[in-house]
Amino acid sequence: MMDLGIIQAAIEKLNLQTSLGAEYKAFKKECTEGELALPNVKSNLIIKCKKHLNITTLQKYIAELKIKNQITNALLITEYINPNQAALLKEQNTSFIDRVGNTYINCSPIYIDIQGNKPEKAHSEIALAKQLGKAFQPKGMNVVFMFLVQPALVNKPMRTIAKMAEVALGTVKQVIDDLIYQEFIVQKDQHTKTINNSKALLEKWLDAYPVTVEAKLKQEVFTTDNTQRLQKLELNNVNAIWGGEYAVQQYDDYLNTKNYLIYVSPEHKKVILKTARLRKVKAEDNINDAVTKVVLVEPFLAIEKLVGSKTHLAHPYLIYANLLASRDTRNIDAATRFYEKHIA
Repeated sequence: MMDLGIIQAAIEKLNLQTSLGAEYKAFKKECTEGELALPNVKSNLIIKCKKHLNITTLQKYIAELKIKNQITNALLITEYINPNQAALLKEQNTSFIDRVGNTYINCSPIYIDIQGNKPEKAHSEIALAKQLGKAFQPKGMNVVFMFLVQPALVNKPMRTIAKMAEVALGTVKQVIDDLIYQEFIVQKDQHTKTINNSKALLEKWLDAYPVTVEAKLKQEVFTTDNTQRLQKLELNNVNAIWGGEYAVQQYDDYLNTKNYLIYVSPEHKKVILKTARLRKVKAEDNINDAVTKVVLVEPFLAIEKLVGSKTHLAHPYLIYANLLASRDTRNIDAATRFYEKHIA
């Protein structure tokens, strides 16, 4: 969703620091967020505004630009770009400006590189508070996921929602209140609610997933010398599903699996280890890209709630989140294709 306030503030800061005279042009061509006109530069920069960034959303943004062949004629505008994010964008020669004045523009004859500006502490705290409501905390993420995959659930009794999302009753009310406040749930009448802008809700869930869900899940890394045996693993009688790269390969036969991810309930982990003949990965092999990694993950919800339309494969939302959270450039590219085919 476009935030005109951020766009205007960032451009104003750019002009204040440089006296450049850059000008915002609204709604040109198919671009819904506008363009930035630079003096003596023939083509305008296509604006993409992202209010908050993390490494996952940034890599997704770069992958999308590559597919659209817009990597050098786009301009990312956001609240704040930290030094690591700036370095990644500069590697791709992708222009950016933020609200506090950090800037990278390389459009001949203009070259601007301003780094090191930091937001005021109070502003950072306010932005963080707005970004992280109850809905996007760990237990809230369970509720949001269930609303995304079963939108009708929003009108069920709160006890039913709590049971489905495996959270306390009080959490459900807090999450619904938060989603109403953020306009992701709309009260149509006294008895009916509806999910509003599910695409934006999914984006926000995906943005929060690496930190508030994946990082808190119990995960163990194993390896195998026999990937064929692993791929033939029978999951009919165990609470387990494929996620990550192999799930994508099963959906489309597009991505050649390098590493594997299996969501498995604790009571069936030993069955997977024994049947697939997995062994614990050595510390030195954990950073060796040549070694096949098999990650066993304890699911954040019961396995049957995480399954998509294909047997033994995670829901596309979760597979997509796995790919983005991997931070592997190959997976980021695959994620964009997967999104366009199975989610968009």
